[in-house]
Amino acid sequence: MPNPLEEIIRAEISAQGAITFERFVELALYHPEHGYYASGRAAIGKAGDFYTSPHASRVFGELVAESYLSFKAGLGGGPCAFVEMGAGTGIMARDFLEHLDRYHPEELPQCEYIIVERSAGMMARQKETLGAMSGRVAWRYSLDALSGPVTGVFFSNELVDSFPFHRVYKENGYLREVYVETRGGRLVEEPGVISTPLLARYFNRLVVSLETGMTTEANLRACEWMRSVAEKLEKGFVVTVDYGYPAYEYYSPERDKGTAICHRDHKASLDFFRDIGQQDITAHVDFTNLALEGREAGLTDALYADQSSFLASALEIFERTLRKAGAPQEELERVGMGIKALIHPDWMGGAFKALVQTKGVSLPDVFGSARNRLDELWQPGRSGSLNIN
Repeated sequence: MPNPLEEIIRAEISAQGAITFERFVELALYHPEHGYYASGRAAIGKAGDFYTSPHASRVFGELVAESYLSFKAGLGGGPCAFVEMGAGTGIMARDFLEHLDRYHPEELPQCEYIIVERSAGMMARQKETLGAMSGRVAWRYSLDALSGPVTGVFFSNELVDSFPFHRVYKENGYLREVYVETRGGRLVEEPGVISTPLLARYFNRLVVSLETGMTTEANLRACEWMRSVAEKLEKGFVVTVDYGYPAYEYYSPERDKGTAICHRDHKASLDFFRDIGQQDITAHVDFTNLALEGREAGLTDALYADQSSFLASALEIFERTLRKAGAPQEELERVGMGIKALIHPDWMGGAFKALVQTKGVSLPDVFGSARNRLDELWQPGRSGSLNIN
């Protein structure tokens, strides 16, 4: 039977001409009725399309909770907000809050847990996952809906990679853009001029020159999001965990086809026009552009590390918490097994990165043990600039 979302996309192209790849991804993922995420049908976990760290082990949420307590202490104690942006199915929020309830009950009433979630379908799944803990959470549809400036922690895990993105390429020294058009009854990619000068700024401010013929991505939504977070944060921390690279590595000749990819049933493909609305479409995160946007908006980049190094900073504190509480040996073994999946360098530990930015506060000493790779964010790539045709 016809794919209803594909028909909607065809109708939009018929009415107004070719659309940017970013607009195509926006519809594929976030169309209110048929989008992969907005509809609530996103399949995450062992029986779904892809894994996230919270699905790999509840230890992830527990370690984030311990990290939150370190951040909270750095802010002087007292009530502290924890704003999770894009909470997936709500697993991390559940594990985080249950950990506080079990091992730090005095801290639970002081934690203002807020989930920012634009999808009504995903919000319903989060409430179901949280169960009794849902009463400890406030939901907001957007950052703009937050009441007043926030003192605390803004946290996201695999959010930025889910933003719609432009695809661009270099041809004869000029930056060009990939559009989506219909031809012969099929959706196809179509070359064209760039849709906004912000795309040239995205690369030129990094002094990055793409190789001729190279195709890559530009995530302008990530920049908008980072500015919004920085504006909402009065004092505290922004923690972004995702898969990605610093700019010099992202735009290296070895990635001449970019990083955009689809996921369904734990299988990857480059067929963006198959099963539209029923598969994830994603691209890696350019952490340099993210950090630069934060700098321009008043944040200080304080830590850039592999997930393994970031989580290991909280592991020692977590183990002390367990010993102090007299946790049984099987609980210690559970944590030991769970952490292996999260910090293994050949899997999530190496593929995922953590960027921590601050505003009006210093990075807590506990993270001083992490292998901080901040210099990599500013390592020069191939110098040059791009022209617009």
